[in-house]
Amino acid sequence: MNQRPLCSHSVPSPSVRMFLRLSAGITMLLLNSMLLPQLYAQSNKPTVKVVEHIWGFDGRVQPGQFNPLSILLDNQTDESVEVTATLHRIQGMMNRSGGDYAQPLFLAPAARRWIQFYPYVANSYQTEWRLSINDGDRFKNEELEKFQQPRPSYKLDTDKEEQLPQVVILDRPGGVTSRPTSLKHMPENIFPPFATATFGLHTVFLDHVPDWELPRQEAFLSWLKQGGRLHLLKNGRNEVPRFSGELADLNQPMQRFTVGSGIVIRHDIQREAVTEQLVKRSVVLDVLKGPLDELEKELQNAASQGLNMGNYAETEASSIDESIFRSMRELTFPDHNWAIIFLLALCYIGLIFPGCFILSKKKQLHFLTTYGAIVGLSVVFSMLFLFIGRRGYGESTTLQTLAIARAEDGKNWSVFQWNAFFVTSGDDYQATGKNQQALFSTANTMDKEDVRISSLDGGSIAMRIPPFTSQTFVSRRRVGTEDWKLNIVDFQAQASSLIRLGIQTGDQFPTGDKSKYWVLLGRNIYEMKLDSETGQLQLLGGRKYLASFCTPKFDYSYINPWTKPAGDVKDSRSESEKFLDEAVANLVRRSLLDDLMNRPNEFELPSDRVRLFVYTEVPDEFLLNVSAEVRATGRILFTKDLFLRDQTTDQSSAAQQQ
Repeated sequence: MNQRPLCSHSVPSPSVRMFLRLSAGITMLLLNSMLLPQLYAQSNKPTVKVVEHIWGFDGRVQPGQFNPLSILLDNQTDESVEVTATLHRIQGMMNRSGGDYAQPLFLAPAARRWIQFYPYVANSYQTEWRLSINDGDRFKNEELEKFQQPRPSYKLDTDKEEQLPQVVILDRPGGVTSRPTSLKHMPENIFPPFATATFGLHTVFLDHVPDWELPRQEAFLSWLKQGGRLHLLKNGRNEVPRFSGELADLNQPMQRFTVGSGIVIRHDIQREAVTEQLVKRSVVLDVLKGPLDELEKELQNAASQGLNMGNYAETEASSIDESIFRSMRELTFPDHNWAIIFLLALCYIGLIFPGCFILSKKKQLHFLTTYGAIVGLSVVFSMLFLFIGRRGYGESTTLQTLAIARAEDGKNWSVFQWNAFFVTSGDDYQATGKNQQALFSTANTMDKEDVRISSLDGGSIAMRIPPFTSQTFVSRRRVGTEDWKLNIVDFQAQASSLIRLGIQTGDQFPTGDKSKYWVLLGRNIYEMKLDSETGQLQLLGGRKYLASFCTPKFDYSYINPWTKPAGDVKDSRSESEKFLDEAVANLVRRSLLDDLMNRPNEFELPSDRVRLFVYTEVPDEFLLNVSAEVRATGRILFTKDLFLRDQTTDQSSAAQQQ
């Protein structure tokens, strides 16, 4: 008799054993497919970490300007990293907008390096920026860090006390000091090497000779010549710094002197003695504000009330940008024959109904005749609409330009430019500013655009533009030209009013029927006229208050095309002429934002100078270089300060007493 062993174990059948082995194999395969790529990436992926980042010069941004964003990166591995670093804006629901700022990046093993981007900050609204790297192979769009755009260097709330603009003291790289505590500190090695990226900086305190290569020296000197303010302190040995190279102009022995339109002041103190009171006084140096008359008070109050009611046109450069771009886009709209289009539309509707309906009631016709008529009418009228409504009214690829050129010296200008690039064939296009320190941006915070921006090789912007559309973008460049050889030959002013003014011009000075001239003295602006025989600019008309001259005009047609301002009369000018003529007020107001004036209606020019405005056609040397044959049109507003040092007038005496 066979008995079953008491301690025996059941042995799986061969089919069960095969199933278990197959399941184990599949499980191991799945685990390997999930874990091995991660382990491989962790073992091969170079770890790059953001150690520190600095917005602007003191941790804030200046709206309406290209602001430096300095980022300190650390390669935490023993492998070199060679990638493309990309900065982009996140708008709304995680949407990338405004294009990508890109530059190549190389990090040696276990090394740290500062890199800089120069994004254009259009307004004071907080938004998010993201930094990613891409080598085109293993590490595609690897996100490194998110940067929240910081607060602006001014407040929109006019009821609160004004805050100081960006005022910094430069420190040696690697130096560890908190003195003085009354100032923001900035490492000198992250001062931008481009003069075009320095327009948000107001005042610099300096107590040593910076260890700068030539581009940074030139950028610092350009910033100073365009109105910067430099305070020189004694160093730790109680000695005055002695400069060389491009900065040798700072060795003048006077306690206070000018370099271009900038001011240099020497102090017999060291950095520890810089107080908050001294910093506040350094912001306002030259403006000896006179009393306002009743009309000026009324104008300034009206502007302030408009600001409080939500009209930030004075403060937000983005409103000026959008106003200019909107007008530029409207100039490229086709001139369709709308009368014929509407007539064809009515004919089409009438033939479909009741035409085809009546046709269907005719019993002697086959029922398919009605369907054939509908199809035939659709084809015929589609071809007619295509022929009449298509683009092709003589459009050509054009580059519309509106620009402000601020004089650095006799031969160099900082040019801020609005561009509308209209194309008739879709393609990839590029605009460049070789040897011009060009910075570009779409200045658009809403739309996702196929745009790539680089600051290398003079700066460029690459754009993919569909046919019969416009791509708008802004740029700032440093452009060289011939000296205008301007000289004040006649000047008389009394009680802040200009009585007589004569300015001798050179051969390169802009002339022509489309050129217009104004001069600003204090808070008053005067129209000038060029005498073609003598080459002199002479006073033409009476004064206008700057507050009224550059006050924004409300655009009724943009809100409601059927509403017009009271007293509106028929204008015989073309849309292009109207836009260019009315752009002057926007440009003058926008030029004052480069003086870091967030309320241009309150601006007052220092009493030791006059400011010349020249509004004319864009000279060839100021046009952008684009990768297409274009018809370039536009206007440019030149602004240049002329000093009154040699004039014996009440105005210059006041400046000397100050």
